[in-house]
Amino acid sequence: MKKQVYAYLHTHWDREWYRDKEDFNLRFLDIFDIVLDELKKGNAPFFYLDGQVIALLDYLKYRENKLQEILYFIKNKKLFIGPYFVSADSYLVNFCSMLKNLDIGMKIAGDFGQKDFIGYMSDIFGVSNSAFLALARKNIDKALIWRGVNPNLISNECNFIKNNIKTTWLVQGYFNDFLHNDNIDALEKYLDKINKYSKNALLLPIGADHLGMLKNANEKIIQVNKKLKNYDIVLSSPFEYFLNTEFINTKVPEEFLDNSHTYILSGVYSARVYQKIKNSRIQNILSRIIEPLDFYLEKKYSKNIEIIYKTLIKNHAHDGIYGCSIDSVQRAVDFRFEKCENAIFAILKKLIGDFKKKNNITGKVKDKIGLFNLSNVDDLELLEVSLPYIIENSQIIDVKENFCDDLLYDIYKIPVTEDITKIYTQLIEVECNNKFCFSTVNIKKPVKKVKITEKSIENKNIKLEIINGKIFVSNFKRVFQFKLTDITDIGDSYNFAPKGEYRVFELLKSKVVYDGIIESCLELKFKNISLKVYLSNNSKFLRFVAKINNKRKNHKLQVVLILNNNISKTVSDDAFGLIKRKIDYNYNIQDYMPAKRPRELKANIFPMQNFVCANGGIFITKGLNEYEVYKNELRICLLRAIGTISNPKNQVRSIPAGPDLKCPDAQCLREIKAEFAIVFGNEENAFRVLDEFNKNYVIVDGEFEKDINFKLDEILKNTYFYGLDNGQKIVYKFK
Repeated sequence: MKKQVYAYLHTHWDREWYRDKEDFNLRFLDIFDIVLDELKKGNAPFFYLDGQVIALLDYLKYRENKLQEILYFIKNKKLFIGPYFVSADSYLVNFCSMLKNLDIGMKIAGDFGQKDFIGYMSDIFGVSNSAFLALARKNIDKALIWRGVNPNLISNECNFIKNNIKTTWLVQGYFNDFLHNDNIDALEKYLDKINKYSKNALLLPIGADHLGMLKNANEKIIQVNKKLKNYDIVLSSPFEYFLNTEFINTKVPEEFLDNSHTYILSGVYSARVYQKIKNSRIQNILSRIIEPLDFYLEKKYSKNIEIIYKTLIKNHAHDGIYGCSIDSVQRAVDFRFEKCENAIFAILKKLIGDFKKKNNITGKVKDKIGLFNLSNVDDLELLEVSLPYIIENSQIIDVKENFCDDLLYDIYKIPVTEDITKIYTQLIEVECNNKFCFSTVNIKKPVKKVKITEKSIENKNIKLEIINGKIFVSNFKRVFQFKLTDITDIGDSYNFAPKGEYRVFELLKSKVVYDGIIESCLELKFKNISLKVYLSNNSKFLRFVAKINNKRKNHKLQVVLILNNNISKTVSDDAFGLIKRKIDYNYNIQDYMPAKRPRELKANIFPMQNFVCANGGIFITKGLNEYEVYKNELRICLLRAIGTISNPKNQVRSIPAGPDLKCPDAQCLREIKAEFAIVFGNEENAFRVLDEFNKNYVIVDGEFEKDINFKLDEILKNTYFYGLDNGQKIVYKFK
């Protein structure tokens, strides 16, 4: 008997990648015209539109007259769309963005009549645990994945259950154009490889990147079945496959990030790092400040927030946020980021203005200030505020000329240029407050606790010291060395490929930038790099701001923490929760270069959202999403400069992952500003410091007629608030 094969017709659609969106969209018009025509003629029973609705929306901008046909085919289960708005990465975007991507996609798909969904993640470069948690939260119980699977870790079975989700591993991926080329022998061998991991029926995708639908598919399959020796293909859908397949309960890994079977292309964690920094900043302000604040203040701007999310999530399509596209595509990504930032800060100013008007808060602050503590930290002590006047007992850290926001929202006054004034950015220390509360808090008179010299900066909790040109950080129990390194990169946007030796940057000089009553700053100067170290009176972490004037091509710049022991495991944050990874700390990728076909070399490079912990040392970052481990060194990528999408001679990957198109902007020949922090302890320390580091609070200045104090929400002890999902709290509870 021949083995049953369920085949589905599809195309994988990168909205923008090695060509601009408009080029690809015109191609899609032709492709989808044929899809509708073939379905209308009855030449095929079904077409699967890549799990994302944005391609269909782009199509209908130019083919409005096709709407009724599309509705008919969806209603009759001949065309399936959704659940995602875009086919998004699962490591470089946060949990709120994941959920919004599903919300928007499912809402649009639902409006077209689609009700049943599969978490279709056929091409993202590894699948995080959080991606499955997001599907479960949206009651999606089926998933299709490809990259990152090690068959030995799933009992060599392609159908298994992960987080109560029936999951099928596309053993050979989604890319199959054998029938377009009448290559039946190759198809038989392809099916043999899938069969190795399938106990009963097989699932066969027919289609590829930007590829037109197989014409006369019904007749084609009849002819193909006559030639196949061991298989019988039925043109159907993934939904039918899920109904007729057994899924085993077996032990599965937390995440799918193994490249022993398929490429995961880990260089995308650090390509065009400047965009990942923007993405991190926007996501944090949107999900941890704007959305919660609007929710608790009567939800006036929820529509505005949804529009911002739609704009932001377009950048989360995997070739966008990965940074592996041509420069013109990435400039479109930058433009969308700028639109998001402008909209976010407009809403924030309006929310504050509305609150002040409602509570009759006017004038200048004296000894109290309003604080929305939106962090996971009780007793936030250090606050940063920008005002057109100086607060008593504050420390001024910057002065600029700008507009005063109060006038902008007084519609009976004209906000003309005469209203430009000096805006003072100041630090203040305040008295007791609670997380997820609004409090009118007293401003304290600070007591200086930071000691600073040209060679050291310290308080009672933490210290940085320069000894004989070397830099050390300490919590007075542990001491770690700290350094900057650089190495030549002969890879591409998909894969880092080191060449030669790591070079350690020489510390040229250090100087005191300021010695304040609340915070002090020490500057460390290296060639083309300024590294400012900030420490406040009671802080438990050192905050670093790096300004890199990059003048080199094809290299990778890292900040390194040298720990006391070799690193055998790390704990980092995923989009939701934590990921613990075992580390082969002796592995050195250069020992195995060049890669032998058809492999991609393993690398001790891993993704993180915001932090990584190892051996009592912690790096916390803003948009620096990649860490690396070698022996006792914990390395964070500050910048990776490369000049091509895919280098055909890349020695860590034996087959190109895309076209060899030059992208000069990816060389990052510009000034780049990156922030990170160093702290000691475990992952709970990291979560606490992360909120202080991100400044997840909102200040309301002015004269309060009476103290205003109220709880925004009850957050359980020992939980970490992530954001809101349609008004429901997303919280993580530490075990």
